[in-house]
Amino acid sequence: MKLKHKIHLSSTLLMFFVLLILAVVIYYSFSNLAYETEVERLEAEVGVMVATFNANSSEETPDNILRAYVPVDGLIKEKNRSSGLLNTIIQDPSVSVEFPNDVADTSGHMAVEGEQFAYVTAPVIWPGGEVVELIVAQSLREVTANLATLRLVLISVTLLSMIPIFLSSALLGRVLTRPIEGLTGTMRRIQRDGSFEKLPVAGESRDELSQMGVTFNEMIGLLEENYRKQEEFVSNASHELKTPLTVISSYADLLQRRGAQDPALQDEALTAIRAETERMRQLIEQLLHIARRSQAQMDWQKTDLEPVLRQVMTAMNASYDREFRLQSEQPLIVETDVQQLKQLLYILLDNARKYSEDSIDLEAGTDGAVYIKIRDYGVGIPKESLPHVFERFYRVDKARSRETGGFGLGLSLAKELADSLHLRLEIDSIEQLGTTVTIVFSENFNVGELQSGQEG
Repeated sequence: MKLKHKIHLSSTLLMFFVLLILAVVIYYSFSNLAYETEVERLEAEVGVMVATFNANSSEETPDNILRAYVPVDGLIKEKNRSSGLLNTIIQDPSVSVEFPNDVADTSGHMAVEGEQFAYVTAPVIWPGGEVVELIVAQSLREVTANLATLRLVLISVTLLSMIPIFLSSALLGRVLTRPIEGLTGTMRRIQRDGSFEKLPVAGESRDELSQMGVTFNEMIGLLEENYRKQEEFVSNASHELKTPLTVISSYADLLQRRGAQDPALQDEALTAIRAETERMRQLIEQLLHIARRSQAQMDWQKTDLEPVLRQVMTAMNASYDREFRLQSEQPLIVETDVQQLKQLLYILLDNARKYSEDSIDLEAGTDGAVYIKIRDYGVGIPKESLPHVFERFYRVDKARSRETGGFGLGLSLAKELADSLHLRLEIDSIEQLGTTVTIVFSENFNVGELQSGQEG
């Protein structure tokens, strides 16, 4: 069964049961009120009758006195507690029911031969001094007829109300499922055609269905952007691999033709082939590392940054003929994956080394949040290139990057590492003065509490 039919059926049945319960409650509440009102009225009449009967001092017979108070469509029964029934007084001969001689309560209503009667019992003193119990009963035909009319009205109103409910629930089902049907159709077209199609979202509605359409469009936009970047990535990777392969192939052909007769040419070719092979190895390692990022498992732990930074700076000073200087507060406690953080620092420091001939400064401290600044004094980055430096294969100066062995993957990998560590990367640069890359840790990390806990 389709969703719109389920909505239609369930909402219709639900409203039907609500109206049915409401009609039943109204009917029984009104019927009880009507019956109780008639019983109370009869009690008042019987009270007047008993007072009149007990105050009678004339020679008039008791039956004549009681006959004046017999209900038009009812009866009075005189019941002697010792000798039994004395008499039944009926004013209207059409009232021919056999009303019971014994009733459970002093007043109430009951069904006798299919007809409702209100009754009241009252004791009186007979002229002979004996106590006689009177049972006064009155037919509730009018009340029963009114209740039948009410019953018919409630049934009619319930059935008539179901017509607009039926139509509105059908409309509701269509309104609720139209965006879903549109989403399903769009997904089928995307699956069939391989295109990135978005849902038409009209108006500025903030309901869940509109939010579903907006979210779907945002997801499609991200998928389209990722697909475009993937194509660009494959194209750029192919281009980067094609260049060293072309060089290797050309030198191999040259060696095959003339290498045996010319030792200098042989050395030149082997050197070029080895250099291009190393470039290919570095490129493939970087590509594989990027591919493995989605499978990396993070080992989160509370760590003091200062010893970690000193280890990184010691390794960089030992590996390169360059001065790496560290300035750090103590202690700086953060929660991070130490190995992943070290890799991020190595990438950024190596990138700073490649594009600067001067010393490299690393500063760590707190300013609302823990930060690490890596500052070089190289050629800097043009302002228009700053928004693109974290894109894969983007190089500010392609010729100069090729000289340094860069592929435009280092900062892209650094950005992915920072995202996985929940860090923010900020980059500032002035041409010919240098570049500063800032690593900002999450601001909701309470450094003070950790410091005090460590000191304690």
